[in-house]
Amino acid sequence: MNNLLDISIVVLNWNTSDLLNGALGSIVSTAGGVSFDVTVIDNASTDGGLSRVDEKFKKDPRFSFVQNGANAGWPAINRMLSEARGDYILTLDPDAILHPGALAALLAFMRSHPGAGAATAKLLNPDGSPQLYYRRIMTPAFYFYTTVFGRAVDKYLLGLRKWREYRYTDIDLVNVSEVEQPSWPCLIWRREALGPYIVDKRLPFYFLDVEMSARLYRRGYKIYMVPEAVATHLKSTSYGKRDSSWRKREYYRSLTTYFRTYHPIAALWVVPLARLDRSMRALMLRVIGREPLR
Repeated sequence: MNNLLDISIVVLNWNTSDLLNGALGSIVSTAGGVSFDVTVIDNASTDGGLSRVDEKFKKDPRFSFVQNGANAGWPAINRMLSEARGDYILTLDPDAILHPGALAALLAFMRSHPGAGAATAKLLNPDGSPQLYYRRIMTPAFYFYTTVFGRAVDKYLLGLRKWREYRYTDIDLVNVSEVEQPSWPCLIWRREALGPYIVDKRLPFYFLDVEMSARLYRRGYKIYMVPEAVATHLKSTSYGKRDSSWRKREYYRSLTTYFRTYHPIAALWVVPLARLDRSMRALMLRVIGREPLR
């Protein structure tokens, strides 16, 4: 394919249609000299979906729209590997707003750092405070410290050292920083780093970011946060609109798939521990009304 553009952007929407125009408008108003196209994919929203997109975007040849008949989850963006015309692929969440120069900063960084498989923007909350959506890649050891038992060990014996390490609580937000597992609201990828897909179709909703990060590192690439690229993320997540029982089932199903793929030996004890942890969390919710954060 003859790539004629700098970046191909994909916006995946499910029931956040009221925010779509803000995200799309921020692309146009902040792109500057960066050439781009945008694919907006609607995963069978029930809140109006693409009908709520302003006509100015529908008439703009840089924008295309895809209506899915069912919610395919994040694997819906895999079509970008064959259809995108940009040198790089970027995801922008419907609840994210680009700041001026964000696309240019991400593009310049990727072009000057061939070892970068992906890079994320510095995310801000609506009040301007930093949104620390950065993690280490999930390993069996890190998973243990997210369980009820591991959290107790970390809190009372280690002073939450593992919690802080996993969540990059000391990340440098002024300079470029390596982040093993970035957030997806504004994330740019190098095509050749991804391999045959962007999102593993077995992980449509959870652990897809963990799997993608592990895959890039196994292929010899690294992932970075670029502080010159800034985006405000409203955190109006569509996952929160799902039934809580569905979210728990899908989380543990995806966890099992991830560990059996990337840590098959450790999965022999991780999977039983996950089942026990799920039971312990359910018990804590019934008895004391809360459970530890993961």
